[in-house]
Amino acid sequence: MKQSVRELMGFGDDHVPLLKIAKSQKHQQMPVTFPSRKAAQKTIRARSPLMRDALIHLETNPDVVRIAAYPVRIQYEIADRYSVIASLDHIPQVDVWTRQEQASYFDIIPVCIQQENRWIASRTSKLKKAFWEEYRATYAVLDENSLHIQPRMMNLATIRYHAYRVDEAAVMAVRRALLSVPAQTTVQAITDAAALPDRAHVFYNEDGSVAQCRVLTEVKRTFSAVMWLVVEGELKIDLSGPLSPLSAVSRTTSQIRTDGRAA
Repeated sequence: MKQSVRELMGFGDDHVPLLKIAKSQKHQQMPVTFPSRKAAQKTIRARSPLMRDALIHLETNPDVVRIAAYPVRIQYEIADRYSVIASLDHIPQVDVWTRQEQASYFDIIPVCIQQENRWIASRTSKLKKAFWEEYRATYAVLDENSLHIQPRMMNLATIRYHAYRVDEAAVMAVRRALLSVPAQTTVQAITDAAALPDRAHVFYNEDGSVAQCRVLTEVKRTFSAVMWLVVEGELKIDLSGPLSPLSAVSRTTSQIRTDGRAA
């Protein structure tokens, strides 16, 4: 798709959200700033913690290559049983662009608000039609029922936390380790094959001698590198149980890169 068309759909490199989210929101929602590698501005102002959780899903999905907040303004029609009586504007909360060159738009609305406002279901149907006719894009409403399935939600939050704290040397070591383990393996097997040393904080005396060395055993370099490769789509990890060293990992391709770039 041409860049100009993508820009019209909200995916331009200079995209600015059409809505500015205030510090306080209705329904006791608390705005959250969400750092994102896939957004043009590198941060997204989420309307609520539930929207943040939706962004975690999208940020860790290897098929999603671009995320934009409050991207476009679209019109949809409302009618009585005789004819169209009005056109209303709507700005969706999030849109994504995938590797398959498909655009999808989303609103994140808690279940309780949907139940209190039955008209949302009718609006959703109209917006699905409007987005498809205007952009050949899909539209959906996300809520706790689809976002908070456990342990998937907890695992995705863990993946995001570790994936964006990875170092290139660890990525390179893990990619090399993958050449020596079966295509179906575990996090622990990759850790053993990579044999990465722990990080350490070293403090020196004035004469250059080591005054103190603290090994950072809480920093799991291999685990973080594996999570990065999951986000990149090079590996797939079992999300049916809590993530652990015993979690099953499989390659998504027979070709393993041996460079350490974490683009």
